[in-house]
Amino acid sequence: MSVEQPPAAAGRETHGSADPPGAGAQARVARAQRVSPREILKVVGPGIITGGADNDPAGVTTYSVVGAQNGYAQNWLLLIAIPLLIVIQQMCARIGSVTKTDLASAIRIHYGRKIATGAVLLAAIANIATIGADLVMMASVLALITGAKYVYFVVPLAALMACVTIFLDYRTFSRYLLWLVAVFAAYIVAAVLAHPDWPQVLAQTVLPHIHPNATYFLGAVGLLGTTITPYLFFWQTSGEIEERRGVQGIRRSNLDIAAGMIWSNITAFFIVVVCAAVLYTHGTQIKTAADAARALEPLVGSSAKYLFSVGILGAGLLAIPVLAASTAYSVGGLFGWRRSLTRRVNNAPEFYLVLGIAILVGVQLAISGVDPIKTLFYSQVLDGLVAPLLIVLILLLTSSRTVMGDFVNGAWTRGTGWAAVALLVVADLALIYTVATSGLP
Repeated sequence: MSVEQPPAAAGRETHGSADPPGAGAQARVARAQRVSPREILKVVGPGIITGGADNDPAGVTTYSVVGAQNGYAQNWLLLIAIPLLIVIQQMCARIGSVTKTDLASAIRIHYGRKIATGAVLLAAIANIATIGADLVMMASVLALITGAKYVYFVVPLAALMACVTIFLDYRTFSRYLLWLVAVFAAYIVAAVLAHPDWPQVLAQTVLPHIHPNATYFLGAVGLLGTTITPYLFFWQTSGEIEERRGVQGIRRSNLDIAAGMIWSNITAFFIVVVCAAVLYTHGTQIKTAADAARALEPLVGSSAKYLFSVGILGAGLLAIPVLAASTAYSVGGLFGWRRSLTRRVNNAPEFYLVLGIAILVGVQLAISGVDPIKTLFYSQVLDGLVAPLLIVLILLLTSSRTVMGDFVNGAWTRGTGWAAVALLVVADLALIYTVATSGLP
């Protein structure tokens, strides 16, 4: 990953996503990509981790607030986001597998340093703001459980995650992240304990329910902004390079990503359900995920509070290392530095320096007294503005035969990708309109 390789993929064997090569080559690749039931567990990797990291503590907060304020009315957005997420992340993975370069490098090589700098800078700012907000959410949960002040937990949490990310080898680090993905099952249990009206839940998940007011549109923008978020694009591309699956592993990569994105939105769905079933029906207002955990205890019982809290802590332990690594990958790709979690610190010093700085600045934000809710809001605004622009660049890259050779997008991928762009642009316009008419939160 430290040495950029030529991006052109012409002449390499293809998985048949667009115009296939000869039948013999196609058959060989199909055999190489075949996944048996026994191998399915071996397939999991960056896609599952990406899906888990998508539900960071800031995301859990957003889903909690959406459920508490709007009930089940925005469940349908989570449903339609699943295919959009899958297609976008599969395009990102294919860039890494085919070109052997990360996303920032690919943008810089094919669209110039200025465009790459703008995309990386905005994504890095949003990532660091999200790290700060996530640290506050995690520390607040520990404060809720222990009764101590939240500020006492910020530095130890950050130090733990920095050490895990910097000093563990990549395989151990990857296994650590994969185990944390399972923590999100706590939200499924919490939702069952909440006893929601399941027919109503399913009805509003399948049929769109739109309420033309500021609360609804802000919730929709927040939900989409925390679901389809730029740091996942950078992480997925680099993760595929770290895994070294290559073009022969594209089918396995696609399965990994599909499982991860489905699990991500199932988790989000149950977070919304538990908060809608308990808090929305009682008119309880919350601002953070810790508020949600606190509010659940008198209404459902202490078990729901602790399950919710465990989910938030697991989310942060998974997401913050991914946020920091994604920032380091993107900045390293912009400047052409050596960048890989498989390298030792002295072999990729700039990469690990950026990673450490991202966590350190996040700590400063968390202990500085900056309002975490406003930090979360502004980071989502940045994510919402950057995401459609990045998706356009990703679509152009993966639709170019010069870049991808025989691995260019098919019609379904192009159509779904542009649908994601359109949805995010509409969400951005709704946000601008809401802020213009109602002011900042």
